Amino acid sequence: MAVGVLIKHSRLGKTISSLDFDEGTRIESSGKNKKIFINRSPSGNFVVQVGEKEFYYFESVAPVLRLAKKMVGRRYSAWKY
Repeated sequence: MAVGVLIKHSRLGKTISSLDFDEGTRIESSGKNKKIFINRSPSGNFVVQVGEKEFYYFESVAPVLRLAKKMVGRRYSAWKY
């Protein structure tokens, strides 16, 4: 299994915006036991998976970050893979 790179909170938006379609970001909450996976499709849109069956699609980073904060709060760990 590939090892991910821990992302600093201050670099999360920049890291997500620079994702290639074969890369992703995993965000895990510290207290809520929630995980979010963020990928970029070949068309350039961001695909956000919450849980096993919830998927959201966005054209820019700002709504991705708003959804992530809503779902996991401010205490989280983020990894790029």
